[in-house]
Amino acid sequence: MKTIDLNTKLTENFRLGEFIESETARRLGIDNTPQLWDVVVHLRQLCREVLQPLRDHVGHPIRINSGYRCELLNKAVHGVENSQHLYGCAADLHVPDLDTARKWYYWIVNHLDFDQCILEHNRRGAFWIHVSYRPDYHDNRHQSWFY
Repeated sequence: MKTIDLNTKLTENFRLGEFIESETARRLGIDNTPQLWDVVVHLRQLCREVLQPLRDHVGHPIRINSGYRCELLNKAVHGVENSQHLYGCAADLHVPDLDTARKWYYWIVNHLDFDQCILEHNRRGAFWIHVSYRPDYHDNRHQSWFY
């Protein structure tokens, strides 16, 4: 296996480290570095097909709340057992407000190939967009909804 360098550029504006960083992992001492090169390949595809086009459209950086999650981290954040985050196929995007969340959500849904695009929120009023892309584009389901 190749050594995984967190400074690896996935696309023009995204690097691998952005998808590995996790406050929960830091707090709990979990090493969230991928052990399989396939995870990096999947993250690169997610960036190429969804995140970089969105970044180009909005014209400014996009912050990743959660990208890749190792099994231990996924359990710690109560992720679903078969989460696409486990394979590097999903990212949760920080959005500053509901208006921005809606704009980004609808742009993704109307312009990009994706597997899932979910506009989510918590009880404290924070919003984020979960977006995923399957490695074989023929398998993308184009599922989209609000929570």
